[in-house]
Amino acid sequence: MTGPAVRVPVLVFAKPPRAGIAKTRLAEGLGAEAAAGLARAFFADTWRAVASLPWAEPVLVTTEPDAPEWKRVRPRRIRPQGPGDLGVRLERAMRNALGLSGAVIAIGTDSPGLPVALLESARRALESADAVLGPSEDGGFYLIGLRRAPEGVLCDLPWSSSETFERTRDRLLQLGLSVEVLPAWFDVDRPEDLAGLRRRLVRGEIDAPSTARALAGPAPEPLRVSVVIPALDEEARIERQLRSLTEPPTWHEVVVVDGGSRDRTGELSRAFPGVRVIESPRGRALQMNAGARAATGDVLLFLHADVELPPDALGQVTAAFADPAVVAGAFRTWTVADGRPGWPGFLLHLADLRSRYTGLPYGDQAIFVRAGVFDRLGGFPEQLLMEDLELSRRLRRAGKILTVPARVRVSGRRFQARPVYFFLLVNILPFLYRAGVSPARLAAFYGNPR
Repeated sequence: MTGPAVRVPVLVFAKPPRAGIAKTRLAEGLGAEAAAGLARAFFADTWRAVASLPWAEPVLVTTEPDAPEWKRVRPRRIRPQGPGDLGVRLERAMRNALGLSGAVIAIGTDSPGLPVALLESARRALESADAVLGPSEDGGFYLIGLRRAPEGVLCDLPWSSSETFERTRDRLLQLGLSVEVLPAWFDVDRPEDLAGLRRRLVRGEIDAPSTARALAGPAPEPLRVSVVIPALDEEARIERQLRSLTEPPTWHEVVVVDGGSRDRTGELSRAFPGVRVIESPRGRALQMNAGARAATGDVLLFLHADVELPPDALGQVTAAFADPAVVAGAFRTWTVADGRPGWPGFLLHLADLRSRYTGLPYGDQAIFVRAGVFDRLGGFPEQLLMEDLELSRRLRRAGKILTVPARVRVSGRRFQARPVYFFLLVNILPFLYRAGVSPARLAAFYGNPR
């Protein structure tokens, strides 16, 4: 096998998504029609992932090649599974594919949202190994790849068993094949598996839009949202902020990340029941990443100490993520006077224009993001300035960013101190950053950004 230019057959094993035939174990708890709907969605997401790979040749291998259900997807290549147990059918289909290609990969549709990175890893593994296996968390496997298939390589193995993966790997080794093992992944067989699937979808750990739509209920489920607050010398406002977040306790958790305060910020924060306080080196990106690592929610909401959320903030976040395509969101801003009530309001609100015309939110807009997406993108880039804009750019490539209509109240303290200077900076610095000026030079021009 040479390289990625070589087309590798990826066999997708699937039954027609028909009530009474597909996902019969799921049907025990959901009913036959609902189970068939999920099977249809699982197949659509799996097929989409395989078809997105430039090196892959998707092949549908099914029990009924002429089933009317396949007319909707119109696969370019479709093959019958033929008789025998799963091992016999797998071996036959893979051997036939190896007659035309130097390697073959086979998967099912029980793992909707299977990351293309795992398929890429399987292809790379087959450049040197004879076989590759992807173990499932329940003891089976979600993927098998071969470069050669000795007679009987998959015959007489226990299927749908907690020993399936181990016995298959042992068989491959006994026949003299070198085997590479991929990271474990999940699959969905029974109704109790759906809770974990929903959680992965909410967190953004998997990209399975058809499955997300099939599982969507009439109203969005409440989200576990972790609020992460980077703080430095904020004793004047941290109590008010934490009181608004914990009375009543609306959020899954509140994590304050102290960047080395010289005042009582940490002490005051620890006095609030349920608030976790951790310490981090100074720097907003460093602090927010530390808070994200400590958080346990499905969604991360990054909140500055001088930004106040609206009363219905959790509802706004929940509604935003009702669309599976949304990976992140933010609020509009409403800048208010901080200690100088006589300040002309229309001047303060000049700072709010940006939150209305830009599709790339800034940190003062209380950015919220699916935790799995945040992890996959590597978090905030740990740079001196514009870490929020850079994350927003990466998020936009990953999916949809939604600015909700509600507004957060932002302290105008920086704007009030140097109005013209601050207005120019918040509107011109992003332009300079996009033009290629380094964060270090921008930070020098801005002054102390924290």
